[in-house]
Amino acid sequence: MSEKTKKSGKNKLAFPIGIIILILAVVGAVSTVRFAADSLKKITDNTADKLKYEQMLEPVVMFDPDPFDDLSQADVSQLLNSAVWALLMSDEGTEKYPYSEGEVFGIVVPQEDIEKYFVSLFGTEIDIASMHPSIDMSAYDITYDAALKSYILPITGVESAYTPKVYEIDKKGSSVILSVGYIGSKAWAQVADEGFEAPEPDKYMKITLRERSGGMYISSIQSVDGQEVIGSMPATRAPEIETATESPSMPVMPEIQTSAVAVTDESGDEVTDASGVAVTEIVTVISEATTGEETTTELATEIITAEAVTEEE
Repeated sequence: MSEKTKKSGKNKLAFPIGIIILILAVVGAVSTVRFAADSLKKITDNTADKLKYEQMLEPVVMFDPDPFDDLSQADVSQLLNSAVWALLMSDEGTEKYPYSEGEVFGIVVPQEDIEKYFVSLFGTEIDIASMHPSIDMSAYDITYDAALKSYILPITGVESAYTPKVYEIDKKGSSVILSVGYIGSKAWAQVADEGFEAPEPDKYMKITLRERSGGMYISSIQSVDGQEVIGSMPATRAPEIETATESPSMPVMPEIQTSAVAVTDESGDEVTDASGVAVTEIVTVISEATTGEETTTELATEIITAEAVTEEE
């Protein structure tokens, strides 16, 4: 086979191979773009989930209930207080409820309404409906009225101990494990008022959620070392306040001095005009502020008449 025939065979193969490479390149580019878009979507979705869980946990974390491995070990009065505040912080509010007219003054809320929020937070493992008369809520100034089957809530404000910040979401089967930072409420106020750095969580908790009909509920709250919170980041920052910086100093202007200097000849004798008046020239001396060096600039040479600066011969 001649060399020309060999080259012709190679040229015939080059075109289809080039088409295949081009197709693979296009497929690769499309796959890369799709992967990037999916990754961005996951990040966005994850952020939305964190915000949703933070909102759910807020009435619980704000009072810092004791940790428990399962609901049977929990302090029911603490959980019930969280349910009360979940109701108070909801869109429903307390406007529809009447005020008590007895010895204890406050807002009268039927136990069924509070039970609804209790179940939404902690599920049905605890039979809260049968426990109302036996739960001591005096620590929260909440009174149970068995005759009305209602709670009388005090009309007072409370200071939240912590706000939740969800760092990690780990889904395992039907459970969701949240790594949550407890950020002190006073720390947030300090950031807003004094412009300090955004606060770090005072502590971390692992909160496990389980599925129930209609959503998720809290089944355990466990202490955890902050180092174990994988990928944890600083708490949501309040807007940073810029620290005033020293304004740059104004440049020091050089000192300019102008004087009349007598003109001399080659012998060093002063030159005079026809009237016998010494001839002078205007000389400007500029003193540099940075180096202290002097620069002499001759602006003009003038004949100074008798009306101007004169110098007797």
